[in-house]
Amino acid sequence: MTDSFLNRLVSSFEANRHRVAMRIIGDQGSALTFQQALDLIRETAAAVRAAGINPSDRIAIMGENHPLWAISYLAVLYSGAVAVPLDPQGEIETVTNFIKDSQARLAFVDNRQIQRLQRIEEKLGRHIKSVVWNNKWTSESNGDSPPTNGFVKFDDFIATAPGTKDTAIPDFAGDDLALLIYTSGTTGKPKGVPLTHGNILAELDGINEVLEIDKSERILSLLPLFHAYLQIVNLWVATTYGCETGYLKELSPAELSFAMIEFRPTILTTVPRLWYLFHKKIFDAIAAKPLFIRALFRAMLAGNGILRDTLGVNLGKLLFSPVHKSFGGALRLAVSAGSRFDEGVARDFHRLGFTILQGYGLTETSGAATATYADDNRVGTVGKPLKGAEIRIAEKDADGVGEVQIRGPIVFKGYYKNPAATAEAFTDDGWFRSGDLGRIDKHGHLHIVGRAKDVIVLPSGKNVHPEDLEIHYLKAPEIEEIAVIGIADTEAKHRGTEKLVAIIVPDFDHLKSAGIANSREAIRFAMDSLGRELPEYQRIREYIIRSEPLPRTATRKIKRFQLKADFESAKETGDLRTNRFKRTQESSHLMNSPSGRLIVKLLEKNVSSAAAIHPDMNIEIDLGLDSLARAEFFAGLEVATNATIRAEDAARLLTIADVICFVDAIGGVDDAPTSAKNWPQIISETTADMPEVRPILKKRPLFTAFAFIVYRLFYLFCLAFMRLEVLDIDNLHELDRKRQSSGTTFIVCPNHQSFLDPFVLCSTYPYSVFANIFHVGASEFFQSAIMKFVASMLKVIPIDPDTQLLKAMKAGAVGLKNQKILNIYPEGERAFDGHLHRFKKGAAILSLELEVPILPVAIDGLYKVWPRATLRIQPAKVKIKFGRPIYPHSLSIDSNSEFADASPTKKYEILTERIRSEIEHLLKDR
Repeated sequence: MTDSFLNRLVSSFEANRHRVAMRIIGDQGSALTFQQALDLIRETAAAVRAAGINPSDRIAIMGENHPLWAISYLAVLYSGAVAVPLDPQGEIETVTNFIKDSQARLAFVDNRQIQRLQRIEEKLGRHIKSVVWNNKWTSESNGDSPPTNGFVKFDDFIATAPGTKDTAIPDFAGDDLALLIYTSGTTGKPKGVPLTHGNILAELDGINEVLEIDKSERILSLLPLFHAYLQIVNLWVATTYGCETGYLKELSPAELSFAMIEFRPTILTTVPRLWYLFHKKIFDAIAAKPLFIRALFRAMLAGNGILRDTLGVNLGKLLFSPVHKSFGGALRLAVSAGSRFDEGVARDFHRLGFTILQGYGLTETSGAATATYADDNRVGTVGKPLKGAEIRIAEKDADGVGEVQIRGPIVFKGYYKNPAATAEAFTDDGWFRSGDLGRIDKHGHLHIVGRAKDVIVLPSGKNVHPEDLEIHYLKAPEIEEIAVIGIADTEAKHRGTEKLVAIIVPDFDHLKSAGIANSREAIRFAMDSLGRELPEYQRIREYIIRSEPLPRTATRKIKRFQLKADFESAKETGDLRTNRFKRTQESSHLMNSPSGRLIVKLLEKNVSSAAAIHPDMNIEIDLGLDSLARAEFFAGLEVATNATIRAEDAARLLTIADVICFVDAIGGVDDAPTSAKNWPQIISETTADMPEVRPILKKRPLFTAFAFIVYRLFYLFCLAFMRLEVLDIDNLHELDRKRQSSGTTFIVCPNHQSFLDPFVLCSTYPYSVFANIFHVGASEFFQSAIMKFVASMLKVIPIDPDTQLLKAMKAGAVGLKNQKILNIYPEGERAFDGHLHRFKKGAAILSLELEVPILPVAIDGLYKVWPRATLRIQPAKVKIKFGRPIYPHSLSIDSNSEFADASPTKKYEILTERIRSEIEHLLKDR
């Protein structure tokens, strides 16, 4: 008997007739044995033929993962027709284009596709006979009764099959067409990839050598079945080897966790992104443990890695039992494909004791063309060619990188009815052009570098592969998704090149759990820190933050062209917003409630169109509120509700809906909205009754004298270790003398380069300044007993400005009103390269509202002594230069300024920019 996919399929089903072939996890009634599945396949195939469908006719399959999806697919192949798997979430225009191009005569769908298919038929101008899997009609489809326009229930459809069962195995093999899978087609000519029964057989032969599986395997399905990758695993491999396949009711964290425990998979197939989520969950949990546990975990991780790499001994299940149990405890191996896998993440899972094989291929190569083998699993590569496949690198550069080209029985013959695309896809000598860039190492393993079309060419001539940068920056726990794109550089000297821009989606769950209210600041800090690990030309300097997920294809690839278009349209506003906020009855009810109207009133001055405010909008990102505007908003909310909004509350109130629910939970508000409070009111009404401020107001002459001596000794150390040079300190002395004679005070504003800044700077102060200086600092750094003592020596009020900006501003105002000197860092974060960051407006607000001068100070070199993201302290030259005081009233007589007639908000911006420019001048003039 001629070997064929259908022969293998039937032999496997008959040999395992009493075993479960497939089921929905958690739904006992959904299980199908191999015998039941084979009977259904044959009945469905017979019904297909009875419906007048001939061999090579196309049949569309569109719906969420389900055993009947698999049955329909296999029945189509069994009947000799051609299966056309379609994305159930695909855009109507795209799916219509695919159905039109394929000339599909029949469709298998789930009940959620009925209305979509009706719209598709309207666009096509013809009816498609459609079979609906679900036996129960839901309100989501057409009410309680089946529709009358030709949709047929699956049970009714298979009942049309002839009564006589034909058990002869159909003779479809070799060049007989089996599948038509579309890879693109939103605009222009669709690209359909025809795969034959022979292609399937060749892929199976190659996969068998990699996985070495048997009928005892349980395979968990996590990806959509219309994707070629899942068809290989679930519909080719599992069926011909007698494995059990489990489907989720829905892909949610709860269902996935349940499925892991209940189904206990032995093989897991998914894409790198899901492994990144697993990795983040595991290592975030470890990061929350005590220091001893973290150190022990790292030691065990390193130890198991060494054992696996040197002796082939894997103690992962023993050392990391809870982690393995979370995956069901029976996982033998996992397969990752679809996109590049971060080598660091892959290495961590290897050391945890997991075996993750990596594959590379395209739909045009029937799926995998290369793979890492269990006994040769080189982390960071996608392995060697499968049996029968050949790989070569064309037009190599100096690093051996070029286009990956593939040849062999797994490669398709050409695009469906698209000779132009086919000619472009193959070389003159018959090799398929993948469009991917890669290199082959000395051991014969393929390394994928990126997509040729995605390469970004910088003004320096350097080529950047965006996936490399995305993988690197995704190490930041604050970032959920990131896409790096190349935008045309408009500078005249850089015309024809591109600049790096990133579109970032924050991880709001992490931000909430970490109590981070200001996601923009947190992400900027993370981006700067991670950028320091990259060459200068690869650092992301420009990015936009959005709250909605990145647009992706059905195979989870980022739609970079769409993001480029979105970015271009967002240049004016600086925000990447879409029209995803649709008004519904529920959203209108929320916004028209007393709490909703209050919130709209409080946001009016910061939002251009209050009518456009939607409950799902993120306060910071979608509405564009900076930290100060956010603080003003919450200040008005506190006044209106007569309640105190704690730091933990502020950190979790991310959307308008969150705030409405919070206001309602604390008792709601009267029907009449209250106007927002502004900074002049907040600062003027601030009193000294703040427990956090009392320690700095209390006189402690002996302790202050002791602290001053310690700092002067530290000053001597700085002179030697840092070659500290202090310039123009007379500006400080002069301002302090005025303070002592007039009873007024001032604000010191230095730039921020290192954790050492306040220690070094305070060591230079005369006693009269040192005794009266105070800081408002991030509370997270002053939790331990030692750091609390340090805080008292520095006179730090430990309030985190990110989560409690209003309280921090009030604390600063109280100190200044009591003639204390405030030391404030306008950048709010340490610079990693000495360059100034964006200045916040806090110092300007306090200066203007309390009419106190600002002393700008330039610190240079401390970022070299103690760089960010390291514990290493090293000697380096440090300079501190004191500038001339900036008096707020002097800005009013500046002839080049509109300061006098400006609004308070504009005045804050003008003064803030003046502070920044003065410090920038001091740094240049040092």
